[in-house]
Amino acid sequence: MTKPLTHTNTFIFLLALVFVGVACYLQWELIASHRRADQAQTAYRTALRDYRHRNIYYDPEATIAWLRERQHPAGYFVPNPDLMFEPSQRNANTLRATRYAVATLRELNALDRINGRAVVEFVLSNHVPDVTTVDPSLDPRVYRHGPYAAFRTLEGETVGVRPTMDALIILDSLGALDDPRIDLERIERFILAHQNPDGGFWDEHYPEQGRASSMKCTSFALRGLGVIHRHTGKPFPQSFARRVAGFVERSRDTASGGYGAAPALPARDLYNVFRAFVTLWWLGGGDQVTGKAWVNGHMDVDRALDYARREHYLADQGAYSRFRSRPQRRPSLKASHLLVWMATAMGRRDWLDTEALIRFAASQESRPGEYGGDIYSTYSATGIFRKLDARTAPLPEPTPPPHYQPPFPAYFPPLFFVLALVTLTLGFFARRQELEAINRALARQAATDGLTGAVNRLRFEQVLASEIQRARRHGTPLSVILLDADHFKTVNDTHGHLGGDRVLKRLAEIIEAELREPDLLARWGGEEFVILAPGTDLQGACQLAEKLRRRIERATFNGGCSLTCSFGVAAYRSEESPEGFVERADQALYRAKRAGRNRVCLEGRSSQTAACTSG
Repeated sequence: MTKPLTHTNTFIFLLALVFVGVACYLQWELIASHRRADQAQTAYRTALRDYRHRNIYYDPEATIAWLRERQHPAGYFVPNPDLMFEPSQRNANTLRATRYAVATLRELNALDRINGRAVVEFVLSNHVPDVTTVDPSLDPRVYRHGPYAAFRTLEGETVGVRPTMDALIILDSLGALDDPRIDLERIERFILAHQNPDGGFWDEHYPEQGRASSMKCTSFALRGLGVIHRHTGKPFPQSFARRVAGFVERSRDTASGGYGAAPALPARDLYNVFRAFVTLWWLGGGDQVTGKAWVNGHMDVDRALDYARREHYLADQGAYSRFRSRPQRRPSLKASHLLVWMATAMGRRDWLDTEALIRFAASQESRPGEYGGDIYSTYSATGIFRKLDARTAPLPEPTPPPHYQPPFPAYFPPLFFVLALVTLTLGFFARRQELEAINRALARQAATDGLTGAVNRLRFEQVLASEIQRARRHGTPLSVILLDADHFKTVNDTHGHLGGDRVLKRLAEIIEAELREPDLLARWGGEEFVILAPGTDLQGACQLAEKLRRRIERATFNGGCSLTCSFGVAAYRSEESPEGFVERADQALYRAKRAGRNRVCLEGRSSQTAACTSG
């Protein structure tokens, strides 16, 4: 008896060793599979961080739409479309703002999207064909070689070089320089009347400088003259070009490599580097070949760019400041654009941190298509995007790894250690699963509307809170659709309350058939339902609501009756409460009811009117 027992013990011991060996192998394989899944998840998170870092783009159509809504019927552009017809909107800055709007649209190849003829007429309304007769207060010692023609910012204002440059650039962009009402020779004489013997220019629009030459006024004059000379096809006289180039060269700050506001002044303003560049560029003809050659011949471009990077670049913000000293040393869209303009035109794009500049410009978006809160800043941001080849569409998002599935249940390894307790363990799990099934059934019953089969309001609010946390955590869209049966009292009056109940049950079936698996339908109360659409933005929710509206409108309900529904749609906003989220959808539903029922209304944004669709 001992030997068989020994054999049995040995067999059991060996079997136990086998069980232990299998358990150890299974545990090792389980750990290895977890490690592989963790590595895949880590790689995905890294790719997602890189995607979010590099996924920077702009929407040209949004900027075009933003500018179009700012064009006054009289042609000019205003900063605030809500005050379109306020007289204060046409002021001394209107001509300049119009120039930047036109330049932005030209950059986006969208000049045909505005009323160009009206813009030309607005510009010509500021044209003074004979300066000395219209404004006799001008100094006859300056204007003694007339007649002159020029432009002003407003009727009754003094003409100047700056508004004349703005007007010429606008007219050139719109192909209106040959308009018979303007005389380019008179305009050219007017600008040249502002040149001093030192080669620089002055301007009545900057009275604080008197008649002293400055880089600012010189750049305005040369840009205006450059437009005229390019249009007429005649080059600048060599003597004139040498005098202007000499003024620019004398304005260089030899200590820093930048440019002062005038000769012998230190470099403080980055704009003056651009002014030096653009003056020389137009002296050379204003095209990529001759302009670039002229700049290289009279300007140390690399040293100027080195000065800009050393004294004006804010590496932590990826942008340039206009001024080099505090407290004015802060990031500027305008200064960044001018530096980008110069560097790209001169083939020095490698001097720029293009990704940082694009990211900075994109960060200034205050609403779709608007950057920095004004037309000039939007023009600057668009210039940065275009010159640095920023994307106009998002990058493809990295694909997450498949949901982790272990190669076998995690309880397999310990199962071999406690084989003697299998029956107890299985019995315990069977009983627990039975209780869980009962609990799930009770929970499902407690969360379901007894009439329609949709979830009830309490369960919906629980799921809504959970989905809001998910949307905040993952940055995914989330939308709510509230719908209400139109004139449902008529259904009850005609078919009785039992007939009305059958109609509501059929309505819930129709809605459920059109929803995706993640969507949740709940009965909100009475004949009102609510749909929670995770992963769906406002546009997608609107499309779903419109689809449901049409399906319900075409459906035939019990007793041959028909039914329509009104819909209110809202998309979740960051940090918004669940109550506020649903309240916006409810307000949209109220607008749909008030607008005539059987329609879809979206949440309102700012002062804009909520959009509605109807049958």
